Amino acid sequence: MRKILHHSKVVRVLTMLNRLKAEEYFTQNTRSQYLGSNKLLCQILGQFKLFVPGDDVGLAPHLIFDGFWEFWLTKFFADHVRPGDTVIDVGANLGYYSVLSADLVGPGGRVVAVEPNPAIFSLLTDSMRVNGFDARSELCNIALGSQEEAVTLPFFVPNGEPKNGRFIGPRENIERLRQLGEISEVKTGTLDALGLERVDFIKIDVEGAEIAVLDQLAPLIARFKPIIVCEVNFGRGYGYDDIAKRLGENGALKHLDFYNKIQKFTPEMVETAQKHDDWLVVANV
Repeated sequence: MRKILHHSKVVRVLTMLNRLKAEEYFTQNTRSQYLGSNKLLCQILGQFKLFVPGDDVGLAPHLIFDGFWEFWLTKFFADHVRPGDTVIDVGANLGYYSVLSADLVGPGGRVVAVEPNPAIFSLLTDSMRVNGFDARSELCNIALGSQEEAVTLPFFVPNGEPKNGRFIGPRENIERLRQLGEISEVKTGTLDALGLERVDFIKIDVEGAEIAVLDQLAPLIARFKPIIVCEVNFGRGYGYDDIAKRLGENGALKHLDFYNKIQKFTPEMVETAQKHDDWLVVANV
């Protein structure tokens, strides 16, 4: 791990307190205010402001009442993102990890947040702005995909679960999906125009588009060898070998567990534990 002095309060909390005490600190230092028009402002990680939708039952309640999300991954960010780094957050959603990253990289760093859902992207933009992170961030309202030319594709967001937004498959019944959530049109794109001169950390959470995103980012990954954490679920139409081909070190994968420990990850584990559930695959740690 790179030995660089960190001035972030979040890092101090996560390194000086054990998990229970750190979670307690975040919870004791959270609050929220309803702003009207289905919009709330809440305080996360003991200090930052985050805008969330009032009808979100998947993520927003945790942020409003607990003040944090996925402690193990939050700690992983704090352990590995350093001042001056460039972080790419693909599937940024409301911006929890984008805001955290912007704090961790400091004024000399850069955060690229990619979120295709237009409504959620608007909240993400407001959150980065209200925390004063505009100058160190690039916000992209696109979906990274395998296409080199931009196209527009139908995007489905389940009622109450904006964090689970995804592209609509070619065989899915769009009219049925309209009864279960909202459908919008989103644009695909690339990060080529950003002219990134370094990439140190990439987080990917894209609800089934993992292979397309990894292929799109392959040149950046090959050039900069960033730390990568990617949520995968082998019920989404790809297999262990597909991920291992792109992220495996000597053909083997590792995963981040609930206790923020990096563990081996084998094909057998996919069949015997958390089958069709989410895993956090990590690379270059």
